[in-house]
Parts: sequence; structure tokens; C-alpha cells
Amino acid sequence: MNNSKPVRPELRERVLRIVQKTGFQPNAIARSLVSKETRIIGVMIPDINNNFYSNLTYGIDSVLSEDDYSMFLAISDEVVDKELKYLRLFKEKQLDGVIIASIHFLESSFQTLHDMQVPMVVTGHDLPGYQIPTVNVNNVQASYDATAYLISQGHRKIACVSGPLWDPPCGLDRMGGYRKAMRAHDLPIHEGFVVEGDFTAKSGYEAMRRICEEAVRPTAVFVATDLMAVGVLNYLHDHGIRVPEDISVMGFDNLELASLTRPMLTTVHNDPFMYGKAAAEQLLKQIRNEPVERMSTVPHHLVIRQSVSAVFEGASRTAHR
Repeated sequence: MNNSKPVRPELRERVLRIVQKTGFQPNAIARSLVSKETRIIGVMIPDINNNFYSNLTYGIDSVLSEDDYSMFLAISDEVVDKELKYLRLFKEKQLDGVIIASIHFLESSFQTLHDMQVPMVVTGHDLPGYQIPTVNVNNVQASYDATAYLISQGHRKIACVSGPLWDPPCGLDRMGGYRKAMRAHDLPIHEGFVVEGDFTAKSGYEAMRRICEEAVRPTAVFVATDLMAVGVLNYLHDHGIRVPEDISVMGFDNLELASLTRPMLTTVHNDPFMYGKAAAEQLLKQIRNEPVERMSTVPHHLVIRQSVSAVFEGASRTAHR
């Protein structure tokens, strides 16, 4: 059946005819017990409705399917108990490897990861002190570049809507890049302009509401994800605040929706499909006992569209189109 041993051609033909006639299918469980492999990879993401994670999943599948691996997809909904449940389930199913996108930084989570003893890659996180390969963008530098671009366009009063602080790359690191750029250009940071979101458009809307309640209004806002930036744009539209004439908006991720908003969103290109491909490639290297990079970095660049305008003293604001 699997060409593991030489057989006479006439015997082979007879067996194949019987297989075709009966519709026989090999038992995957029995086969995995013999081969010590399941050809299944566990993948855990926090939210299938978020385009970033759905595109990341496509990137993973593009590599796994080429190598005849299947995917066991788990969606954690950003709930710690579900994360731990799925990690334990992956271990029980004796999967060949695991790819994890976004996980709460808790001791229980790391202990469970350590106990799994299977090839593993984590995307979107750096894990200092752990020998788990990771795939990530340089979030601090990318956020620095985004904020520095706003500063280069004459903006001095710049707000920041960060990701959730339980997610250090999107929360602490992207906020850190914003703060680093402001300090590097000797600009004050008004703490009322720095608000934490939770990845959703709704949280971006609420964050912008809080920022606009401050006595002084910013001229620009850096938003840590495109989806939250949509919420920011919606709030500004609902309250008659023009983008980019009154407030410029910078996103992060360059999801498809960034080119569908009006005005189209200026943002940081951070390709989730490439994240997924890189993660799957690193995982398959582990499974084959090939050398693996401890940290893989996905490149980024700015995509200039319509939501940022230049503002200089004594000059009119000019939108980038």
C-alpha cells in the first residue's frame, strides 16, 4: 500500500484492484502508532474573524499542505482557560507539532508549553529565556518608524492607541516604539493621549472618544492595529472630525481593509501570510531535526495612503493621496 517493501507486480495489481473495489481506507490512528507520526499540526489563534489571523492561517496551510500535513485549528477567543485546554488537547492527540499565534504571558501557559515536549513555533511574541523558536516583526522599530513619519509631517501632539498590555508585542512594544520616537524628537507625551485597546474596532472607537475628551486635541494618532484604526476613523467621522484635515491616522498591519476605508489608511505593512509561512517552515525544520533560527523577523515598511496629512506652522495641511 505504501511501497514499503518490494512485491511481485501481479500481486501488487491484485491488491490494488481489491482496494479500489472495496473502497478501503487505511486506518490513520493505527498507521500513526506504527510510524510514530500523525501528519497533523496543531494551530492556535485567538480570533478567526480578525483578518490578520485568518491570513496567517492561510500562510501556515500553504506550507503544510505542500508537505502533506493537515491542520488542527483551535480558536482561543483570547481566553486563558481555552488556551490551556487546547494546549493540553494538542499534547493528548500527540500531534507532530504546534504553532501558536498570540498567547497570554502567564506562568501556567509557559509551564504547559514546556511540558508538551513537541516541536513548536510561537508567532507574534518574543520569548526570552525559552528555547522556543519565534516569528515576529520588530514591533518597537516598526512603531518608531510610524511615529517618526508623523513627526516628519510636522505633527507634535500625537496620540497612541496601543494593543492590550497582556500581549507585549502589540501592547508594550508598539507603545514603546511610539514613546521612543517621541523622546528621540524631544516631544512631550501627554498621558491622556495614550489609551489601551483590545484589538477590536469597538475598542478603537472608545479609545478615540477618550482621547478627544482631553482638553487639548492631538493632530495625529498612531493606532497599533488596522482594525482598531477603523474604530478610530468611525468615531472621527461620527463626530464631524475630518481625516486627515483635522486629525491624521496611522495604522499597523496593512490588512486588506486598510485600502477599503475612506480615506484609505496609511499604515505599517506587516504581512501575516509571511508570518504563517515562516512559522510553518521553521516548524517543519524542527520535525526533520534541521537547524532552526531562534528568532525569525518578518520585514516591515510604511504604506502611505490618504489618512495622514502634513501640518506645518504657517502652512496649510496637505493630504497624501
